[in-house]
Amino acid sequence: MATSPSSASGAGAGAAPLHPSYAAAQPSTAAAAPPPPPTATPNATTSDPVSQLFSVKGLVALITGGGTGIGLILTRTLALAGASRIYILGRRLSVLQSAATSVNALVGKNVVIPLYCDVTSKISLESTVSVISSDVGYLNLLICNAGIGGPQVPLVPKLTDIEAFRQAQMETVNGWEETFRANVMGVWFTAMGFLGLLHKGNDTPWNREGGVSSQVVVVSSIAGFNKKAPGGWAYGASKAASTHVGKMLSGMLTEWGMRANVICPGLFPSEMAAPIVEAAGGSMMGGGLIPLDKSVVPVGRMGDEKDMAGQILYLASRAGSYCNGNVVLIDGGRLGTFPSAGY
Repeated sequence: MATSPSSASGAGAGAAPLHPSYAAAQPSTAAAAPPPPPTATPNATTSDPVSQLFSVKGLVALITGGGTGIGLILTRTLALAGASRIYILGRRLSVLQSAATSVNALVGKNVVIPLYCDVTSKISLESTVSVISSDVGYLNLLICNAGIGGPQVPLVPKLTDIEAFRQAQMETVNGWEETFRANVMGVWFTAMGFLGLLHKGNDTPWNREGGVSSQVVVVSSIAGFNKKAPGGWAYGASKAASTHVGKMLSGMLTEWGMRANVICPGLFPSEMAAPIVEAAGGSMMGGGLIPLDKSVVPVGRMGDEKDMAGQILYLASRAGSYCNGNVVLIDGGRLGTFPSAGY
């Protein structure tokens, strides 16, 4: 993960300069037709069709880290389910562009908009707010998904030589700082940065007539409850913190009629999960359901796109609109195989 942020920019007077690579993404973005007025989802009753209860048609969403792994699953899910605009943010613009091209081709229209943004940089966040303000002008859903793995440790640390272990851990001070900067500060300041756009989203028909208030969804991890460190000590501690950030947001945002919920995934196809899966004798090659030993995941497989899609469609739609402050584990029972803290 780069440590020197560059800025993404919005158009208009007084806006910060465009990130050099941002302009390259604009031809496809400029060609995209303005989104149609959001289609309101009527207040659901038990007699409404299930498809309407879980509808996100007309939703305007933003997903940090939306170009790979779980973020890409969320992007694809919302696009296929009828969202009218999905901004995907990250620092690897070429990866975002590739993801946007793929998903837009899948749905047959320019729904996904890739934007360079460093969630640890105030300048970059404010510039991206400017871009979206001058485009559609509001958000219904913000998904804080971006994060990094941080300093790694062996799956089973050898503690026989306490001095060697101590010195090895002392070498990771900068790595801890970078991990908390991305995984904790990045969540908080992303939520703060887009607060105004989410508030405006509450005044749109999608929210007002559909009974669904604007929402922040924090994608954290079961690592935040794990007393061991299969993903690294810094990663686990940062995810405990990001989960609590989501809880604090749920208490704070009610002041403005908004909500926050947290998703804590276990093992899903992603760059960060690959080493753990391979160490457990699994492989992410080949597609389909990825089997894992039940000692690793009690249901006997890795999570897949449908598992995550069902969760986000529930939270983002009328079906989950009464949820605030929820922390949802979606891990196939993996956390139960470790000594863990309650959530």
